[in-house]
Amino acid sequence: MSAAIEDNLDQFIKTIGTFQSMKGSLDTNFYNGLKKIVNDAMKQVSDHTGEYLHNLHEHKPDEDTLQKIIDNVPSSLSCENKRGWLPIFKAGTDEDTLLRIIDNVPSSLSYDDGDGYLPIYIASQYKESVHYIPLLAKEGAKHNIGGDDARGGLLVGDEHVLGLLAYEGCRIDADPLYLDVMKKLRKSKLLLREDIQDYHLLFCACRPHSSMRFEFLIDWCPEGLKTHQFLGLPLIHAIIRCNSIECFPIFLKTALTYHPNDLGLLFQMDDEGQTACERAFKKYGNDKTMAAIGELIPFDDPKLPILHHVAKHAPQYMNDFGSRYPSATYFRDSQGRTLHQAKLASGHKTFTDDAMFFLEMSDEQVREIDPGNDLYPFMVAASGETCDLSAVYSLLRRTPSLAHRSKPKRRRKRKRK
Repeated sequence: MSAAIEDNLDQFIKTIGTFQSMKGSLDTNFYNGLKKIVNDAMKQVSDHTGEYLHNLHEHKPDEDTLQKIIDNVPSSLSCENKRGWLPIFKAGTDEDTLLRIIDNVPSSLSYDDGDGYLPIYIASQYKESVHYIPLLAKEGAKHNIGGDDARGGLLVGDEHVLGLLAYEGCRIDADPLYLDVMKKLRKSKLLLREDIQDYHLLFCACRPHSSMRFEFLIDWCPEGLKTHQFLGLPLIHAIIRCNSIECFPIFLKTALTYHPNDLGLLFQMDDEGQTACERAFKKYGNDKTMAAIGELIPFDDPKLPILHHVAKHAPQYMNDFGSRYPSATYFRDSQGRTLHQAKLASGHKTFTDDAMFFLEMSDEQVREIDPGNDLYPFMVAASGETCDLSAVYSLLRRTPSLAHRSKPKRRRKRKRK
């Protein structure tokens, strides 16, 4: 700032102060004219300060300086930036088009008609300024920026900052910066647990460059993996449908940790009865999907009864999984079932469609009780939704004596000390 400008500023402040002290003796019209000049000047100061706040990523002030600026001109927090972002979401946009847009431009989830953006929104888009968000939100809440329910501007309009914080930052080195902001907002109760579902934060964060934020949100709300939805789909289905294959293993890796008995929700069904596995095969192709699964459940050492799940939920893909997980053939599942018992109990095997499945059973298999339901194989074949009489007849011919035995009693397990 030049000396002349500094002198003018000092002179203006001195002049206004002098006139203020003379308020009682000044002509009313003259004094009202001065007030208008001052109001216009303050409006310009607010706009100028607001423009400064929209470019924090360039100016990079220390937080004490920023605090003083806001204290002096709190109205600058509500100044809108008229950048005019592309209006992606228009009324009447069909779902397929919308999904393609989300797939290619995930940040579009937080943009709307480009009417203007608050400083807090712009700050969230740059890793150089995202650390100012907690201060901007705290001061915004104090001055009711955006209204009573806007949390200082975090939730203004459809283009809310919380969604941006979950997935913004195209480089992985920005992930810890955004994570730190989310932690501070949580501590100050400006980020709430229910926001994770209400604003689809798990869906937003499930990307390679925001995996740390995804883990943070999951640790806070682990049931969300299974219960949250986006676009009316279970979360894993929505991630497969809307995103590239790079996002799929991020979800699966975390879900395997929290839901190992459900095999990472790989076979979770949507309302139409389609499993996530089937959706992934259709979207990414069999080979790419199996390669992604193999990175997390090794083909040579699966440690999980993956074929049991396939037999129950997606038998049409048994060859794809069986050829890659041959050692899983000898596993027993959490109920103690062999793979053969799991196939029979799934209800997908009938004598008409696969007679050899029943004909090739060993004598031991025909007599072995299913530990999951405490029934002999012929009883399992008879107790399904549609009783398979041909299978029952074939199995009883092998061991007719079983028909004269009472239902086997389950042995009591020894209590562990």
